Amino acid sequence: MKERGLVLLLLGMVFLALPMARPGLPPTHDGIIHAYRVVEMARLWQAGVFYPRWAPDLAFGLGYPLFHYNAPLFPWLATVGVWAGLATEDAIKLVLIGAAALGSVGVYGLARWWGLSEGGAAIAGLAYAYAPFRVRELYWQGDFPQYLALSVLPWVLWATGAYIHRGGWPCGGGAGAAYGLLLLSHNITAMLGTPVILGHGLLVIVTKGHPARGVVRLARSLALGLGLAAFFAVPALMDRPLVHLDRLTQGEYDFRKHFIGLGEIFSMPPLRDDRLGNRREFLTLGLPLVLLAMPALGEMVARHRHRALALGCAVGLAAMIGMMTSASRPLWEAVPLLAFAEFPWRWLGLAALPLALLIGLAAEIGMARWPLLIPLGFSWTLILSANGLMHNGGTWIPLRDAGLRDLHRYERDHRYPGLTSIGELFPRWVEGEIEGSPLEEAYRRGEEPSRLDERSLPPGAWSTPLDRSPLDQRYWVHLPMTAPVRFYTLAFPGWEVRVDGRRVPTWAEAGTGWLWAEVPAGAHEITLRFRPLWWWRFLEGFSLGLWGMVIARGGWGLRALRIPSIWIHRPWTLTERSLAVSFLLGALLRFPDQLWSLTRVPLDRPEGPAAYLQVDYQRQIRLLGYQLDPSIAFPGGEARLTLWWRALTPISDQYSVYVHAMPWEDPATLAFQSDHMHPAEIPTNAWDPQRIYRDEHRLRIPLQAHPGVYRLRVGLYHRLEPTRRLQVDETGADGLDLPLAFVVARPVLPLPRPIAFSGKIRLLGAETPAALPAGQPWTLWLSFEALAPLDADYTLFVHIVDAAGQLRAQRDLYQPTRHWPVGASIPVEVPLPGLSQPGRYTIRVGWYRWPSMEHLLPDPQPEQGLYGILPISLEVGGP
Repeated sequence: MKERGLVLLLLGMVFLALPMARPGLPPTHDGIIHAYRVVEMARLWQAGVFYPRWAPDLAFGLGYPLFHYNAPLFPWLATVGVWAGLATEDAIKLVLIGAAALGSVGVYGLARWWGLSEGGAAIAGLAYAYAPFRVRELYWQGDFPQYLALSVLPWVLWATGAYIHRGGWPCGGGAGAAYGLLLLSHNITAMLGTPVILGHGLLVIVTKGHPARGVVRLARSLALGLGLAAFFAVPALMDRPLVHLDRLTQGEYDFRKHFIGLGEIFSMPPLRDDRLGNRREFLTLGLPLVLLAMPALGEMVARHRHRALALGCAVGLAAMIGMMTSASRPLWEAVPLLAFAEFPWRWLGLAALPLALLIGLAAEIGMARWPLLIPLGFSWTLILSANGLMHNGGTWIPLRDAGLRDLHRYERDHRYPGLTSIGELFPRWVEGEIEGSPLEEAYRRGEEPSRLDERSLPPGAWSTPLDRSPLDQRYWVHLPMTAPVRFYTLAFPGWEVRVDGRRVPTWAEAGTGWLWAEVPAGAHEITLRFRPLWWWRFLEGFSLGLWGMVIARGGWGLRALRIPSIWIHRPWTLTERSLAVSFLLGALLRFPDQLWSLTRVPLDRPEGPAAYLQVDYQRQIRLLGYQLDPSIAFPGGEARLTLWWRALTPISDQYSVYVHAMPWEDPATLAFQSDHMHPAEIPTNAWDPQRIYRDEHRLRIPLQAHPGVYRLRVGLYHRLEPTRRLQVDETGADGLDLPLAFVVARPVLPLPRPIAFSGKIRLLGAETPAALPAGQPWTLWLSFEALAPLDADYTLFVHIVDAAGQLRAQRDLYQPTRHWPVGASIPVEVPLPGLSQPGRYTIRVGWYRWPSMEHLLPDPQPEQGLYGILPISLEVGGP
């Protein structure tokens, strides 16, 4: 037994598992949802219900058919750990580490089965472990059941391939069991993975098996797997009309909105730690991995024993890439159920498998010439390319003592009743959103809630609880008359009400979906319980019997698959020793983690702002900086204002952000605005104090907006009470005026030769009326440019002088010049009184600082010294 590659593979995966040593769960988007599902599963196991189709404590205690529709394997496995005495977070992390090893060992075995050497198979296993999409699932997205399913998939391919090739019950049982576990791991991955299994089976049939027998064996293995998972898969499919699954194909979950382009598919993983809590999604195969796989493509045309593998992987990879792009839209629209996958980029997880095999094959080719350099280079390239997804910063989530009260708090704070995205599993008769229930107070006291609504009893009635458990409760009720009685649970097939042992009719309350039953007058024992339907129980017995048969008649087929032993009976080669030493030293020195920490930006100094700020709002939220692009726009145009925020402490409230634009000289008049219900599209009560949040606003300039300089005010307010604004700590104001102004532009006729003032301000243009009657007030438009940031506000003066050099009109206008954006053409409107005498007038323009009267002198300085003379004159005609 000589499978040293398996040992090296597991050593190389240590870096993937090391971050899990931290307390808590990774700060992922969805991980905490799956953690609370484990909490619910463990609670029901304690009550003796090991496959709970109904989760009674979800939706604030009103219940939810979560495990009837969502694959139960991940919460089952984690609950085993909880029952063994582990804390919830530790049990989950143990399952995740096990799933990581399971997937990579499966790829290793599949690669060896296709003829790759130990070294090539180990590299393939590492490529699967460090595939960007899989690492993203562990440490960023947190769809743990999907991660588990993708770890089972290589075993399905390996087992079905062996069964097609060799036959025999052990292989067939193993193939069926693997497919059954895939179906029980994640609905969508099982759906997308089935054509992958069929394609791989076809490849095996063409290259290694007898066509007729191969097709039959493939069909048998899939049928067996479906039978093993029938207790879950068949009801989940058949009972779709009972719930709002159509919500998964609408709005933001419409697959048409989530195609990705080739540029994104082949992009780089993150290269530095920007600390962004709403960083862009890295939906990529990983350019480094794609480049590593390129040499294997040559095997498609070479007459080599790996030609079939290379060709099959390349074709499969190309098809999966095509399914992620908009070119596949007709197929998504035509294939039944495919729309429920929601996100075409889910194919990235499956595409990681053929890509990993190609990388292993490429390594095998290279090791023939460079037996030491290739394994070291490939291994460390794979590890370091995933570094930014393994170490994404943030505060890990403690869940050691999580209970039902914490679960309900999460449902309320994050508006996730039922622990699903949009309440898609609420029964059809439930309308609108559920935002709480009368049962929450009992949960807060740590009690099992009574589901009988005593307020629904008629006058003179009384009730006494006899027994209360999550899915079975009994009451003694006395009614003076026959009356309907309401129960605090959502009606769903399986719920029944019995009066003195006899079942009575039930119905769902319109709108709320609460369960009602009619109870006759008198004293009765009422039983409320959830009992699976007969055909659900039949399928449970059928699947359980099949599992017993598979285990009794040959286990999982492991011996037939020839899983290698890790015991070693020969000396280690130089390459093997070098790899092992590099992995052990890297783990001891925490090399990837230390390398990534060097790229981490300071928490108060994010990348991107044109101007940095340190402005705190009531010691809760800090505005770190902003960027305005462009700083000038015409009416009808738009500008993008990007704000960078961070939480100074965990926030319990949800705040919204506003950006108000007001004329500089009239801050009480709101000209246009932008509001975000959730800054950075993430509720503030979900902000991590160790992360930065990038918040983009689009300022649309109304067509009627008056040209000139505008102040931009940024503030926060309570989401449900817009009049309650957070105050700026330093000033006590309810908002901050950004240092640089925004300019609403206006075209002004350019001067033949601009006039500069002390190298600070330049006059670019001037515009006078074409015809001005005597005595009529008029407006002069000027266009200025700040040549450099100004440290003071200056006052503009305009003198109108007649032919004799006498001053006939003037206007002095204060301008917020220190807030002017550099390089922008700033229109300034100068209203002037009418001139009583017809004739030609000269216009003088200058700047001074009040009250020092320090002037900005024109360049070059004229004889007058304090002003510039416009090269255009003003003609005033008769009245």
